[in-house]
Amino acid sequence: MPILGISSATKIISVGLVDQGRLLAELTLSGQEALTEDLILYIDKLIEQSGAHLKGIAATEGPGAYSGLRGGLATAKTLAQTLNLPIVGVSTLEAIAYNLIDIEGTVLAMTDARADEFNFAAFTCKGKKLTRLTEDLVLRFSRIVELLSQVKGKLYLAGRTEEVYSQLSNTQITSVPAYPRGSCVASLGEKLIAEGKIPPNILPRYSHLPNIREWH
Repeated sequence: MPILGISSATKIISVGLVDQGRLLAELTLSGQEALTEDLILYIDKLIEQSGAHLKGIAATEGPGAYSGLRGGLATAKTLAQTLNLPIVGVSTLEAIAYNLIDIEGTVLAMTDARADEFNFAAFTCKGKKLTRLTEDLVLRFSRIVELLSQVKGKLYLAGRTEEVYSQLSNTQITSVPAYPRGSCVASLGEKLIAEGKIPPNILPRYSHLPNIREWH
């Protein structure tokens, strides 16, 4: 069941194709090439490269950047409607944590929110299964450092973790640079679709709204 995964919630855009947990193809772009306006071109290239016949679509629903989420979800919804395919939303933080699916331990996934705040969520990984421990939350930098300083046992920080990790002295904590890969989004989406957990609508969850003023 080939599933397309679209990740556009961060500064890195990634699209991936997965079939029963097996990676078929993936394309990741950053910097000036990471434009949501060109997402459909990246997806077309990916499908042509793999020769896959899509059976479903998964996209990051947030938390994430305003323009990136809007562009990614609009593309995903348009494709799903045009091709009459099921579509599901995936947490950006869960997609980040999924990078560590092969480890055994607790994973804390993090991304920037704004100012000195971070989006974060905790998961456990065991037997190639990811289990959520918390909802997607937002905490100030100082509070996260305080909490992690009290952690006992092995813990992996995944995602945007450099600032937090530099403030920690706990040697049981390992920092793992990671981003929400398109293949991780597709793998999580494949499970949701197989279980029939298809929502009637997917709404973006922004890290923060842009300062847009309405003129009359």
